[in-house]
Amino acid sequence: MRTLIQALSLLFFSTLFIFATYKLPNWLPADIYLRLDPLLGLNAIFAAREIIGRALWGFVTIGATLFVGRFFCAYVCPMGASIDFLDLIFFRKKKRQSLKAESSLRKVKYFLLVLFITAALTGLSLAFLMDPMSLLTRFYTFFIYPLAITLINLILDLLRPLFRALGWVTLSYLHYFQSVYYMTAITLLIFGGIIFLNRFVPRFWCRYLCPLGALLSLVSPLGLFKRRVNNDCNDCLKCQKACPMGAIAEDPRETRLAECIQCRTCAEVCPQNAITFPPSISLGGEYSKVDFSRRGFLTSLAGGLGVGFLAMQTPFTLKQGKHQLIRPPGAIPETEFLRTCIRCGECMKACLTNTLQPCLWESGFSGLWTPKMDTRLAPCDQNCNICGKVCPTQAIRFLSLEEKTHAKVGTAVLRKEMCLVWAENKLCLICDEICPYNAIVFRPVEGYRRPVVIPSKCNGCGFCEQRCPVLGESAIVVVPNGEIRLKEGSYVKEAKKLQLEFKPDPGDDKFILEESGFKIDEKEERGENIPPEEKTQSQKPKGFL
Repeated sequence: MRTLIQALSLLFFSTLFIFATYKLPNWLPADIYLRLDPLLGLNAIFAAREIIGRALWGFVTIGATLFVGRFFCAYVCPMGASIDFLDLIFFRKKKRQSLKAESSLRKVKYFLLVLFITAALTGLSLAFLMDPMSLLTRFYTFFIYPLAITLINLILDLLRPLFRALGWVTLSYLHYFQSVYYMTAITLLIFGGIIFLNRFVPRFWCRYLCPLGALLSLVSPLGLFKRRVNNDCNDCLKCQKACPMGAIAEDPRETRLAECIQCRTCAEVCPQNAITFPPSISLGGEYSKVDFSRRGFLTSLAGGLGVGFLAMQTPFTLKQGKHQLIRPPGAIPETEFLRTCIRCGECMKACLTNTLQPCLWESGFSGLWTPKMDTRLAPCDQNCNICGKVCPTQAIRFLSLEEKTHAKVGTAVLRKEMCLVWAENKLCLICDEICPYNAIVFRPVEGYRRPVVIPSKCNGCGFCEQRCPVLGESAIVVVPNGEIRLKEGSYVKEAKKLQLEFKPDPGDDKFILEESGFKIDEKEERGENIPPEEKTQSQKPKGFL
């Protein structure tokens, strides 16, 4: 039964992940697993120093654990399900013995929990580094999803001749957009390392390293259902060997309640049927307490405070401000954004155009894995607002399409020394033609029409940068100048207050229909009207294509 529930939970997690697209209906929370993670929720609340509505869902998990016990790890957690299923594939026939440092290793997850919570109190978000929900979502985003799209497109390419022969036009031309992400290899190595640790002991990650498991284990001894062994036990120790969490003590009649995940594996393998899980309000014996020393607690506390302090100091902050990062539309102000973002990668997967990419060191240590817009790779589609819809902590606000249009993320800047028109007098109209708000127009400059950017019309979508034909770095780039980032309030009202206007205006593009190229008459440059009979076709400047 447990395996079936695990499979259904993993399937549900995967289904929600697939549905996290711009077509996602408002009533479907694709980030439900991330919301139910109390560690991520508490981390965001403590770091942001305010109540976050979506993060409160985590108390549902804590409440259920208080009532039932630590069932989440055995039945609901998709990371636990992934570990169990891959363990069956790779290590089912491996002989594994208990580790000599068992008692010391069990304390590690509590050290990490205290360190992460303490760092969050200083304003530094670190739980994303080892939280299972965040880790698995990133793995799905950066590795599983792109790999699945690649395989699907490969199969479609192989079957395309058959589709054409059968007259299936839609399938003959069907091709799915291929997403690519930075740090894919790092993500794969981290997840592969978690699975490899099972080589030494089952559920190594869950036993010794998972900070979410540590949090749930603090309240699980209060759960209603507890393992009980009656007098029929013959001390065969099969239950002890089969327990995936090592929760059964040397005496098989005693249980480490904090480590028990209610999987019932011990009851299934018991030849005497001596093990049951009846309702009980008692805490049990000596094994109900959490194995965590005062020295370890103080060390973790000092470590969290130290890391939180150092992360905000040089040399760790030297990278901050050195890169012109473009955050997604609706991202709250940078300080709050870094504190609230849990680096799950959900927004990057859901991004329609693949412009959202993870940061490495571009915003310093505190900005690891946070989303940024790579507008050279892809622009931000103006008809998509999915990133805010799937953000479990609202580090990216969920905005209507009108609000999102006015959420200016930056301004395009022309690099004249690289521009084909400015530097080489070549005929190029791409940035002007592709701009959805006509923020790029051609104006008379020293006898020639040159492209210029109207900052009040540019919202930083990045179409111009992505489509620029200059090889390598674009001749027009989006920088965060003029960005609007509001924690609350209307972007439309703020844009109007700043006299910004994001509406198409084709009035400046009439010259494109003329045959005179970019060179203009002196009278025209001065704004004088030229009679048609006086117009003569001018020679295109040298270097025009």
